[in-house]
Amino acid sequence: MGVGVGVAAPLWLGGWRDFLGALDAWHEIDLRSRIATMTGLPVEFAKDTTAACAAELVMGQGRGIYNFLYLFVGTFIGGGLVIDGRLHGGPHDNAGAVGSIPLRESSARKPARQLLHAASGFVLERLLSEAGKPPAAAHDHRALAPDMWRHTEEWLDSACPAIASALTNAAALLDLEAVVIDGELDRQMVREIIRRTERVLDRFEWEGMVRPQLLEGAIGADARDGRRDPAALCALCTGA
Repeated sequence: MGVGVGVAAPLWLGGWRDFLGALDAWHEIDLRSRIATMTGLPVEFAKDTTAACAAELVMGQGRGIYNFLYLFVGTFIGGGLVIDGRLHGGPHDNAGAVGSIPLRESSARKPARQLLHAASGFVLERLLSEAGKPPAAAHDHRALAPDMWRHTEEWLDSACPAIASALTNAAALLDLEAVVIDGELDRQMVREIIRRTERVLDRFEWEGMVRPQLLEGAIGADARDGRRDPAALCALCTGA
C-alpha cells in the first residue's frame, strides 16, 4: 500500500516569459494539491534539481565529498547544495538556484542576464533549430557530430565562461570542496563542459579563496526524477 507520493518539478518557470515564452500558467498550477486529490495520499514536493542533487549525494560523488555545489544542465540549468554532507534546501526550498545567478551588472536600461540565459540547453536547442537541425539533438550524441559541432561550440563558448563566473562567486561565498556538473546531455558533452570551464578558471585570480575541484556527476539524466535511485527521493521526503 502506498504511504505517500514524492514529486520533483521545476519552480517558477513563469518568471522568464521573454526567454522561455508563455509559461505564466505554471504559477497557477498547484501540483501538490492536484496529485493529493488524484491519489488520496500525502505529497512531498522538491525542486527537480534538488532531487537530482539528492541522488548525487546518496549514490554519486556525495559519498566522498561533503560540501559541494551541484549543477544540472538540461533544457534549463539548475542545481542543489550540499553542506556538511547534508542536502541544504534553504528556507524557500530553493538553495542552489544557479540559473538565477546574474552574469553582469544590471543597468537602468537593460536588466542583468542570468546564467540560465547563457548555459541552458534551451539555448543550444534554439541555435540548432535556427540552423534547421533537430532541437532534441542538443541532449544526445548528435550535438557532437561534425555537421552540428559549429553550433555546439558556439554554445560552449558562451556557456562555459558563464558557468565559471557563477561557480567562482559560489566558491567565494560557500568555501566549497567541489562543484559537481551533470546533465541531460551526452556524457562526452558533460566532460567537454568541465574541460572548458576548467580552462576558464585557470585564468581567474584565486587569492583569498580555495579553488574547488570540478567533478563529473555520476547519475546522469535520470537524476532529476529518481529513476536511477528512488531512495534519493525518499530521503527528500523523510529528511534523511
